Amino acid sequence: MLTLRLIRREARTAWPVAVVLALLAVLLTAIPLSWPPRFDRLAAGSLADRIDRAQLSGALVTASSTTVPIPAGARPGAHGTLDDDLDRIGAALRATAGPPLAAALGRPQGRVATASALAAGPGAPAPHGGPQRFGLVHAQPDATDGPVEFVQGRAPRQASPGSADDPAEDRAPIEVAVSEATRQRFDLTVGQTFGLTDLQWATPVVLVGVFRTDRGATRLWQQFPMLVAPWTVPAETGQEVDGQMLTSAEGIVLAASRGTAPLRVTWDLPVAIDRAGPAATPAAIAALRSALAGLRAADAAQRCVDDAMTNCLVAGQLAPRVVVTDRLTPELEAFAAQRGRTGQLQGFALAGLLGVAVATAFAAARLGARRRGGAIALQLSRGAGRAGIAGRLLAEGAVAVGAGLATGWAAGRALAPPGAALGSPVPVLAAAVPVWCAPAAAALVPPGRAPLRRSRRFVLEALVLLSAGGGLAALRARGAFTGSGIDLQLALTPVLLALALILVLLRLLPPALLRATRWARRSRGLVPLVALARAGAQSGATALALLVLVLATGYGVFGGTVSRTLADGRAQTAEWYTGGAPTALVGPRDRLPEDLSQVPGVAHQVTVTGATGELTSQDDGTTIPAAGLVGVDATALDTAAPSSPLARALLAADDADTPVGRGGASGTEPLLTALADPGLASRFPDGTFEVSALGMDRVLVHVVAALPDDALRDPVLGPVLGTGPRPTALLLFTGPSQRLLPARTGRPSALLLYPAAGGPPIDRTAVRTASAPQLAPTGVPGQRVELRDRAEELDALRADGLVRSVRLAFQATAGLGLLLALGAFALELLLSASERARTMSYLRTLGTGGRSLLGLHLLHHVPLLVAAAASGTVLGLLLPGALGPGLHLAALTGGPFEPATHTDWTTTAALGVAVSVLMLSAAALEVAIGRRRGPGAVLRLGEAL
Repeated sequence: MLTLRLIRREARTAWPVAVVLALLAVLLTAIPLSWPPRFDRLAAGSLADRIDRAQLSGALVTASSTTVPIPAGARPGAHGTLDDDLDRIGAALRATAGPPLAAALGRPQGRVATASALAAGPGAPAPHGGPQRFGLVHAQPDATDGPVEFVQGRAPRQASPGSADDPAEDRAPIEVAVSEATRQRFDLTVGQTFGLTDLQWATPVVLVGVFRTDRGATRLWQQFPMLVAPWTVPAETGQEVDGQMLTSAEGIVLAASRGTAPLRVTWDLPVAIDRAGPAATPAAIAALRSALAGLRAADAAQRCVDDAMTNCLVAGQLAPRVVVTDRLTPELEAFAAQRGRTGQLQGFALAGLLGVAVATAFAAARLGARRRGGAIALQLSRGAGRAGIAGRLLAEGAVAVGAGLATGWAAGRALAPPGAALGSPVPVLAAAVPVWCAPAAAALVPPGRAPLRRSRRFVLEALVLLSAGGGLAALRARGAFTGSGIDLQLALTPVLLALALILVLLRLLPPALLRATRWARRSRGLVPLVALARAGAQSGATALALLVLVLATGYGVFGGTVSRTLADGRAQTAEWYTGGAPTALVGPRDRLPEDLSQVPGVAHQVTVTGATGELTSQDDGTTIPAAGLVGVDATALDTAAPSSPLARALLAADDADTPVGRGGASGTEPLLTALADPGLASRFPDGTFEVSALGMDRVLVHVVAALPDDALRDPVLGPVLGTGPRPTALLLFTGPSQRLLPARTGRPSALLLYPAAGGPPIDRTAVRTASAPQLAPTGVPGQRVELRDRAEELDALRADGLVRSVRLAFQATAGLGLLLALGAFALELLLSASERARTMSYLRTLGTGGRSLLGLHLLHHVPLLVAAAASGTVLGLLLPGALGPGLHLAALTGGPFEPATHTDWTTTAALGVAVSVLMLSAAALEVAIGRRRGPGAVLRLGEAL
């Protein structure tokens, strides 16, 4: 029968364990609830940065329409200005999108272009290379873009058009402006008037201004490249020159009223992701993708406000159908894949932390069972059942764990961003139930229980080992996780491996300590013998503390390895973007600067030429389309970058740098030499191919060697190959052969700039100034020249919120895991404190001094701690290789290759120092406590050593 005195005594005995369980419940509640919204905030910032960078090359969501002219007699009356028409339909477009997409879309920016018409009549520019045709364009101002800067004259202005029947209004010329390149091409002057004539429309125009295109409205030059410079295009009779002229909104309306030519209308819908909201959660991304699909599928009737025809009018013409072009969905899909991989790695870290916390809870429960062992034994002797005792312990634990859960929920709410939804309670419940049941489980399996039979222990150990091995094999066979949410297989496999390591330790430690004890018996002194004997006797009882320390150390080392690998992978990606050089200019080879050697800091220049062609084998006629052709001067590359594996491979290959020969059936076709990728070289050893490429005469290529794998990963190839799918085949040219590659192809080339070894860095501003003509918009279709700086690329990659979240998750796991390991070790010390105190008192009565006692404690703790720390370190070092393709970090680095695993030895050393400090602190604390305790406090009458 329980008396009030017994209840008070049990409460005094159980309160330390209750406090530990409550603190663990707080930790296990606050972190799973507060981290997901924090991660969502980091992910939203990452998504916003990616969307902003993607929009630098143009709007991700656009809508376009070709208007249908309305006969003059059927045209409606006054309906507002052109900008009003563009705003009205743009607002209807935005309203058609679903709520999540509409919130992310900014104010639509409209632009209108007329069909081109022949410049004719008095004052028309003289022909230069064929007839001249011009179209008129108007674009609404973009707040994020610069203004149009005029070097002569002014911006076009036009009086609001009046009645179409007014003869004076019908004869008024439309004011236009042209670029400096267009003015120079046709020798135009401000004030010059001429006519534009076509079968469907005609109007006079007057030139009122000339603007510059090397700066200012960059987005406008991207949208209308023929505004920058006219194009020479094929025509029915030879060639003609097409250009565009800038006009006002009223000028477009006048042009539309002077004929029946349709207008080309486009709306750019800018995308802005809320960095402080849940825009990057899987549900939000799925909702955005669904809304984009709905926007693309919506018909024109839905986009008009009502059935009134005026709601679909642009400059007096009908816009019956609007087509949406979506480049945002691919960006969202790529981000969703990276976010999913990030969430899986964070689930991996969370599972480790939960495992460490649960093991610490069981260590605390064992201490409680030891402290309450007498009371439980008395209750059992009086007829109480173990089920009743376990139920009472569950009730006591419910109070402590419940209080911890409530406190943890409040802490999680405080740590989460204001207004954000907390994380899922499933991990909280999954960890809280074992913590709650730990005291009852420890009471049902008391410390003094006889050990398992050898057969049962063998079966349990075999089950754990098979589970760990099977889980690891299944994970490697499965590869990267393709589902959504936490990858349970990836999260639980390291825990099973840690359990397997503990079983191995428990099997190997006792024999090893027994041998050490035998050695100590033959040596002088009592301290080594007693310390090693007690360590061997208690090795099996410290399994939980060993498990906690192995998990904490293993996850700490693995987290440092992942963080270091991601950091190095991002650095490799930045190198791949810039070709391994500090600065690079990437674009068509015929637009790259010829010589930048006068720029401060530039000591070496290497040009890498990229092209795409079709290969036809001369052996069996096999055709290989879309093969990559890359040319580089191996000697210049070796001088600029002596560590380049590509340069070494090209210089080491025989006949790679030989003069261009002659071959083919006629013996007059150029015969080039090249190195091929391993797949092509093994399929066609010593093969010869006919190459067909745009801008290149028919040539033959003879493969002289295969490229080694490290050469294929050389960052010199990065600007040419990019981060997309690899070409079906790859040929590398050097020497005279590389000079015959076409200068104008669909694949970019690169000019790599290197400083002198030990010299000053390259002045990026000076490079931009020197290459300003190449970087400026040219009006020519195709890829523009881009300046890439390795430091800027690396800063942008390092600032990515997804990678930062992974690093923070593993850092938090390592720090909290070590604290929990310290707590579990302290609980184990308390559990065996009385035995060690009695041993110390024995030795003190025999005259053992303080230094010897300190050595005793060190030798007692060293084998177990060192074994656990070493096992955890080995676990952390082997996990990346053991998990294999299940880890898949390339999704987070952004590079074309899976990054090589790099161990963070700083973190590993810090963990070793932490374990050493733990060991020394525990030994010193034991000695200090022992000095304050007299021998009579622990020795009993009649006891002997």
